[in-house]
Amino acid sequence: MPIDPSLGFVAFPRSLTDWEWYTEPNTSRVFFHLLLTANYKEKQWHGITIHPGQLVTSRASLAKQLKMSEQSVRTALEHLKLTSYITSKTGSKYSVITINHYAEIVGANQQINQQVTSCQPAANHNLTKRTKEQGNKSSSTTPKTRTTTQSLEEEFRGCLGRISPNGKAELAEYRDRLGEELVLEILCKCTDAGGHSWAYVRKALIEAETQGVKSADEYRLTHPLGAGRNQRVDRKEPSRNDTLKNTTLEQSLKRLKKKEETPKCP
Repeated sequence: MPIDPSLGFVAFPRSLTDWEWYTEPNTSRVFFHLLLTANYKEKQWHGITIHPGQLVTSRASLAKQLKMSEQSVRTALEHLKLTSYITSKTGSKYSVITINHYAEIVGANQQINQQVTSCQPAANHNLTKRTKEQGNKSSSTTPKTRTTTQSLEEEFRGCLGRISPNGKAELAEYRDRLGEELVLEILCKCTDAGGHSWAYVRKALIEAETQGVKSADEYRLTHPLGAGRNQRVDRKEPSRNDTLKNTTLEQSLKRLKKKEETPKCP
């Protein structure tokens, strides 16, 4: 399908090439798609007001539009939420996604045709400033820790259900040791593998930590879906300490066989 310029334009600042997620294919692609499809003027939808920079969508819808898996879309959205580029209010069937600082990033749409050149420097400055400010924040500060933990808890509840207070505390500890991106990747894999409890997720976290996995990319390579704990392992030969050998049942079967072989008196 050819590009139709009659539908209007969205001005992207040149500083996007220096953006922290620019080289992460899925995250940057999802973000650009959100910029292109977000509402540029206020409108009403099903009794709610959708403001400029917002759109109504779902992970399934984004996955279909972008020809991506729902897991990839979920991870990309989590990246954008954790770094404060978007916020999301999730309902039972859809989510309202808000692009933070939308007007600063894309410029004023009313003036885009006449003032693209003048809009870009301001947007460049604002986006670069925000990126630097976020990069300079310490990972140990309380506000960032709370935001990250809450996002992981929300993801856990959305995929697997409730999590106990002890589970929340353990989840925060694993996040501090392994990093939120790796923990999120493990959580997504457990969901896709059919895990339905904190105990299941905790085993996967323990396994990754024991194996020394350092990043989400490394985990995806070493733990593809269908491998690892969920994969059946068959032994070629029974081991010498097979449990059945010494069980009461086995002994009873032996006695019964011996009795049958004993000749009866005439």
